[in-house]
Amino acid sequence: MKTIALLAAVAFTAFASFNPFAAAAPGDLDLNFGSGGKVLTDTGGGGGGRSVALQNDGKIVVAGRGNAGTGNGNDFSVVRYQPNGSLDTSFGGTGKVTTHVASDDDEATSLVVQNDGKIVVAGWSFLGGTSGSDADLALVRYNTDGSLDTSFDGDGKVTTSFGGYADYANSVALQADGKIVVAGQSYNGSKWNIALVRYNANGSLDSTFNGHFRF
Repeated sequence: MKTIALLAAVAFTAFASFNPFAAAAPGDLDLNFGSGGKVLTDTGGGGGGRSVALQNDGKIVVAGRGNAGTGNGNDFSVVRYQPNGSLDTSFGGTGKVTTHVASDDDEATSLVVQNDGKIVVAGWSFLGGTSGSDADLALVRYNTDGSLDTSFDGDGKVTTSFGGYADYANSVALQADGKIVVAGQSYNGSKWNIALVRYNANGSLDSTFNGHFRF
């Protein structure tokens, strides 16, 4: 009996040493994801991710900034990954989509995935001026394949100004009725204020929200 117990212990030790899941502890890198648990993706220019969301099918969506090569600075960048960390080529053909929103720099800061799989991305668009003095909240909606959703304000893109100074979106959320709420900050010429905007599902401003949009 002692011999059998010893052999069982040796067999378990050998299995554990060759099983990548046996020694894994909470917080350890998932070695089945990307390369050693890590993924790097070039989106052009000064790329960077600012927000992440999970789809119901386990795919991972990341939004931030990239460069579409328009010569007008950074753009909205959205990347979708398979659950194993590889790029999902059914999204934009390469897994990556960059979108130029307005006349100058754009950056996505937050995203949410709708129940129908469409992706809503919020951020800001710099329209010119100095020191960010003329930036608007920006909102873009994509179809599940990464194309712009033209049912959203006609071209998939919306910008909103609070008065001609700097306006930035930091977070976006969906209501149960499909309306979209964006929170951020707005500069009125002398100080920064909390900015809150609600849009209808088609991208138009919801005029029932405090009579209009306010900060």
